[in-house]
Amino acid sequence: MNRIIEILMERDNLTYDDAKGAFDEAYDEAQGYLEDGNLASIEQILSDEFGLEPDYLFDLIELEY
Repeated sequence: MNRIIEILMERDNLTYDDAKGAFDEAYDEAQGYLEDGNLASIEQILSDEFGLEPDYLFDLIELEY
């Protein structure tokens, strides 16, 4: 399972569906930035949306449930 989804479920007590929904929204946004080569904005998504460090960048841009 994707580490971001696991964190949201454990830390924020979200259901799998809610955590997956939040992840999917952030993933879609991140893909737009990735196409532009804008990694800083992807790191900002991690921070703003999930309160996570840039260490989770690959967990956000690689679609894995």
